Amino acid sequence: MLSIPLLPVLRGLPDDHPAAIYNAVESDKLPLPAWSNRAYNSLLQDGHLPLTADSERSLSHKILLYSHSSSIAATSLKLTLVDGVVVHASIQLHESRWIILIGVTMCRPAILKNVNIEDLTPVGQLLFKYDWASTPLGPMLTWPQSLKSIVSIMLSNPAQCCVFWGPERTLLYNDAWAKGSASKHPQLLGQPGRIAFKEIWVSFSDYCDLVYSGQAKSKDDDLLFFDTVGQPGYDHLTSGYLETFYSWSYIPVRVEDGSIGGIVNNCIETTQKVLSERRMRVVRMLAERTSTAKTTLAFWEAVFDVLRAEERDLPYVLCYTCVTRPSGIESDGGDTNSDFGGSDGSSCLSRGGLRNQLTLVGTIGVQAGHPRASPKLVNISDPGGSEDYWPFAAACAQTEPLLAKNPCPEVFESRGWGDPTGAAVCIPLTHSDGALTGLIIFGLNTRRLYDDDYSGFHNTLVRNLSSSLSAVQSFEQELVRADELRTLDRAKTAFFQNVSHELRTPLTLIRGPCDDALRDNHGTLDPVNKARFKLIYRASGRLLRLVNSLMLFSSAEARRLQAHFCPVRLGPVTADLASLFRSATERAGLDFNVTCGDPTDERVAYVDIGMWEKIVFNLLSNAIKYTKSGGCGIPEDQIELVFSRFHRVEVADGRSHEGTGIGLALTHELVKLHGGIIRVQSTLGRGSVFTVKIPLGYDHLPQRDVHHEVNAHNDDVGLYAATLVEEATSWLGEDSDTSSNLSQGSSLESIIAPERFLVLLTEDNADARAYIKSILLTVVSDVVVFPDGQAALDYIHEYGRPDLIVTDVMMPRMNGFQLLAALEGDDDPNVQAIPVIVLSARGSSETEHSSEGHLFQRAVDFLSKPFSSTELISRVQTRLRAVRQQQELERQVRERTKELKVTKQRFQRISELSPVAIFETEEANRDVITYANERFFTLVGLPRCLPLDFSDVLRRIAPNNHEVAQSAWAEAVNDGKAVHFDFVFANGKNTFVEIISLNDGRLLGTLTDQTEQRRFAAEQLNSERAKADEAVHQRRLQEAFIDIVSHELRNPLSAIIQSADVLTGSVSRLNDIMQSLKGMIDSVEARRLFTESEVELEDARHAVSSVSLCARHQTIIAGDILFVSRLDSNLLTIKAVTFYLEDELQAIIAMYSVQAAAQGIKLNLTTGSTIGRDTCILADPTRFVLACFSNSCRILETWDGERLINIEVSLSTTRPFGSTYAQITEDGSRVWLVVQLSDSGPGIPLDDQARLFTRFNDVNSGNGVRRSSSLGGTGLGLYLCKKLAELQGGQIRHISAPGQGAAFSFFIEARRAAPTGVRRPLTVRSSSPLPRSNTSTPTQKPLNENHHSLESTNGNLHVPLMSPSFEVPRSTMLILIVEDNLINQRLLQRQLEKARFQTITANNGMEALQVLECTLDDESKIYPSVILMDLEMPILDGFDATRRIREWEKEGKLPASRLPIFAITGNARQGQVDAALGAGIDKVYIKPYKLAEIIEQIDLDGFPR
Repeated sequence: MLSIPLLPVLRGLPDDHPAAIYNAVESDKLPLPAWSNRAYNSLLQDGHLPLTADSERSLSHKILLYSHSSSIAATSLKLTLVDGVVVHASIQLHESRWIILIGVTMCRPAILKNVNIEDLTPVGQLLFKYDWASTPLGPMLTWPQSLKSIVSIMLSNPAQCCVFWGPERTLLYNDAWAKGSASKHPQLLGQPGRIAFKEIWVSFSDYCDLVYSGQAKSKDDDLLFFDTVGQPGYDHLTSGYLETFYSWSYIPVRVEDGSIGGIVNNCIETTQKVLSERRMRVVRMLAERTSTAKTTLAFWEAVFDVLRAEERDLPYVLCYTCVTRPSGIESDGGDTNSDFGGSDGSSCLSRGGLRNQLTLVGTIGVQAGHPRASPKLVNISDPGGSEDYWPFAAACAQTEPLLAKNPCPEVFESRGWGDPTGAAVCIPLTHSDGALTGLIIFGLNTRRLYDDDYSGFHNTLVRNLSSSLSAVQSFEQELVRADELRTLDRAKTAFFQNVSHELRTPLTLIRGPCDDALRDNHGTLDPVNKARFKLIYRASGRLLRLVNSLMLFSSAEARRLQAHFCPVRLGPVTADLASLFRSATERAGLDFNVTCGDPTDERVAYVDIGMWEKIVFNLLSNAIKYTKSGGCGIPEDQIELVFSRFHRVEVADGRSHEGTGIGLALTHELVKLHGGIIRVQSTLGRGSVFTVKIPLGYDHLPQRDVHHEVNAHNDDVGLYAATLVEEATSWLGEDSDTSSNLSQGSSLESIIAPERFLVLLTEDNADARAYIKSILLTVVSDVVVFPDGQAALDYIHEYGRPDLIVTDVMMPRMNGFQLLAALEGDDDPNVQAIPVIVLSARGSSETEHSSEGHLFQRAVDFLSKPFSSTELISRVQTRLRAVRQQQELERQVRERTKELKVTKQRFQRISELSPVAIFETEEANRDVITYANERFFTLVGLPRCLPLDFSDVLRRIAPNNHEVAQSAWAEAVNDGKAVHFDFVFANGKNTFVEIISLNDGRLLGTLTDQTEQRRFAAEQLNSERAKADEAVHQRRLQEAFIDIVSHELRNPLSAIIQSADVLTGSVSRLNDIMQSLKGMIDSVEARRLFTESEVELEDARHAVSSVSLCARHQTIIAGDILFVSRLDSNLLTIKAVTFYLEDELQAIIAMYSVQAAAQGIKLNLTTGSTIGRDTCILADPTRFVLACFSNSCRILETWDGERLINIEVSLSTTRPFGSTYAQITEDGSRVWLVVQLSDSGPGIPLDDQARLFTRFNDVNSGNGVRRSSSLGGTGLGLYLCKKLAELQGGQIRHISAPGQGAAFSFFIEARRAAPTGVRRPLTVRSSSPLPRSNTSTPTQKPLNENHHSLESTNGNLHVPLMSPSFEVPRSTMLILIVEDNLINQRLLQRQLEKARFQTITANNGMEALQVLECTLDDESKIYPSVILMDLEMPILDGFDATRRIREWEKEGKLPASRLPIFAITGNARQGQVDAALGAGIDKVYIKPYKLAEIIEQIDLDGFPR
């Protein structure tokens, strides 16, 4: 706070008198004021006074002068702000320290009156803050009103607008103009026109001169180039200029004297409009030119003609097409380049051993074939391209345009603006299916940025090119495909010819024996077998005719048919041939008229009788096949195709669907061989007329085939007719004899009586129909047959559904697939459900995966021909078995429906009596409730009226619950999910809602009034919370009590034990002194006194031993009792960690080695083969063996015999003994750690074994004798062992016999773990190594063989009086003892000093920190080597003191090496130990501690500092 006498005066200055106080310090810059009044603060902007440059320099200079001298008188100065405000100020020095500035402000410029600068646009704010005093315009206060007005208009103009003012054409502009100037803003503001527009000023200065003469000037779409050198974002423009287009106008502005003071420039950028029109013109011309191209060559010529004309946006172009070649096949010559620029021409193989190659089709602006700029052939490879080549592979691998650097711009032409060529964009050409068809590289305009519009132009070009190229390539491919089809047609003909030849041999072996059997006159064939042979003979005849037709057609098409043309009176011959079909036409009920001209006509025609027979018979058989009542006719679009090979007219009204499409094609070829023609006229639904004309005479025939004698005998004449007549007869109906015989044979062969089923069979071939019917009659009782699907469908509609339908596929009128579609589309669901077996001459997989087979979602079974009777019977029985099951299910459904009706009535009665509100919704509209019980309306509070919209229920819900209820209801309605939620009605009723979706789509919901339950639950919850809080409080009190008892018991016990140890050492030392004096004084009286002293010392020794034994016994008792208390209070926790098992076992053995050495006990550790040096497990390492170990040591302490403890440890993958628990999902890591611990003591009596593991059971030793020095135990040791094992998933049992020593086997559950990488260091506990078997002893530091760190004298431990030889002398080490209990402090200090250590004490943590500070400040004082720290202390406890020391070490206030800190505390709980270690304690010793262990650790870790 400033204290200056003038301060009240300065505070009282008027609002237009700014004042400030500066501190008189030396500074080259204007400092900030130490104080300023409100008027001064109103002038600040961003915390600074916005002075012009001159004013800021002047004020800084004045303050600097006052800072250097105290004799300068007050001076005045004029300060100008950037917005034109003027401050007339006075500056003076006050009290040689403070510089006081007092001023008065002049009015703002007129342009700023009533204007808040903060409300202006960004450019407006910048304009008013600008230092106009440094420009020719001068401060704003001096501007003429005309300039202020025009600037005000300019700033409010939303369009681009700027002002050139004064002789220098100083530039001012608005926000829209600033946005258009891009990166040149704000540098252009206030600049002269010649500098701001230096790139176009040559032409624009003339315009300005013209405007200054009083004329206005304007232009539309004016091309302007702006300089982009040095501006960010324009580095790739090689020319340094940006192509833009503007429509602008220059308007003169007159000032107050009538002269022209400046120019108003209104402009609109039209760059995008001009560029869009230019680019769309290219797109339109490209589409027009390429649309007429029919070949790829013409297409690319049109492309290059159009693109070459646009030099600015397309300065150079490279076009490539993609060709896929097999691996290892090189192209024919030309330059080849791989994408990564290698010289070996290696390429990347694509899938299937193919590789893609790009072939150059043309260039613009560069010579084709340049190895780097325009290679003719490119092998697309995986590695990324280098800067020396175009990135072909990367561009082809993506769908978006890829910007690429020109690898060698020097070889490209300077088209367009004449600038050096720049970068390019690579865009792949793709087919409609995404396949790569090519790549095009567009050079970029050197004076335009590659923005979205430019990219869109390229994408439009590429899309048009891709589609047009695909169309042209598709057209060319169609031409190639047509040629391939012609080749394939010829190959197919040759194939059928070869197959026909190969089929004749097996047909001979089929027809020959069959004919012999039928001609046998001995009557060896029964009627059934004879009927079967007739079927075989007729079917093989059809196949033979087909083979002959194929061979004849192939020969005729290949012009290799050998004809025998002879003179024939064609009329009579034709009449004789036609008469063979008389019986068939009469049986079909057709009128058969034969008119063959005048019988007296003697003119002859030269024909081949066999061929003419086939012509006539083929036409007549087709007429019978497709004429039922007036003829079916041929569709108009297929009339021209009837004579094509393998073409069959799909008509609906034929007698049969059989045929190969060869008959009319063969007829056509045979007529052509006779030099004649055949024509057809047809009307769909009425019939067809076939006309055959052949010329008379023989001049038109090959002379080698003309024979003038009449062929009187031709064996083949009539055979062809017989087969056709026989086949035509089969279309008219079944052979009754054959059918009856087959049926009779089927019934005789049937072993099981046919079931009562009706099967409907549709098959257009009579023989096949009779044969299949005979098979079906072996398994069913009734079979009805029909020649086509329409007849079968009519039967179903008239007489009802059959149990099964067996249908052929190829049939007249309605084929098999059409029948299936009709069944599936039937209105009767029973008809839709009829099972169907489809018999097809196609392959089974071909039929099932055909487009027709995929249409049906019904029970359809496909059986391909030929099939055996066994296979058909199996399929039929399977389907009928399903029918039987369906009938049974339908019966059950009817019964179930009846039961459901009864159940629904029962449900409604129950729901009316239910205390829960129940409702159901409509199936179609789930928002409408169609049923609700009485309780529902009572709870909701609505009148009983159904149907009810659920929204009415939602409106009665409390507003704060409405959103949750609405969301849950929407989820149930829309998704059909089961939901449950709570809400409160507006009347305060708490309601729980459950909603489920039924199978039929309805929703079933319940509303339960939980108002009373919620109130009771809330009261009960509050009660339980109070109980839980009380339990937690009691638990904390128990834990605190246990901690206090543990601490307060261990402190005095520790003092007693340590005092006993001191006394023991003192007595021993006095005894040594007396023995030394005994030899020095030789008198009777002296010997008597020495003798009495020895007796007294021996009594003292026994007394001290008793005190030490009692104290240690009390320590064990206190530990056991506290342990049990924690166990009973659930304060004991098991903490599983990962550790090396062998290291932990060694650590436990080392822990008891001191006690064992003192008691003369030998320890032996044996590990099984399952434990190695690197074996890690996850368990609690501190609890699994300690209790049993302590128990054995205590027992052996009183044993006179051999003292030996054996420990055997192993890992087991199965539970060793005890109860077997339910196995959980295992990952293979669970193991059991098994420990067997035995001692050589007296064992446990048989009577005591039953109560070994109970509380307070102090079991006597096997001999029943206890030493006088033994005080017994609490009877808790083995009980604690049992509890610890159970807590860790294990068990314990006693396994020894009486008198053989005590032996226990126990195990705990653990997990295998990965090695942690950090092994636990082992501390030397004893001077002698521990004997082990089957394992190696870890390397330990040997102690001096001439000195033992521990000695045993009557069971009491003596501390070593000197350090081991390998350590530093103890006299050089200072031990800091921090202990608030003075007794324990003095005892510990005395013991350490006896061990030759230097000591220093502190009563609390604060004093300890002061000791450390003093040792650092005074070099004569020794810095501690080790700190022995108590934890519970006043002022500053051990935890905080340790944390402070560790922080000082990190901050470097203490020596860099870590100071060892050992805690000596009565806090024995594991959580307290962990807290100490977490605070930075290195090791924790629990009172009463073993001093020998502490000294040994000091010897290891301590050293002079």
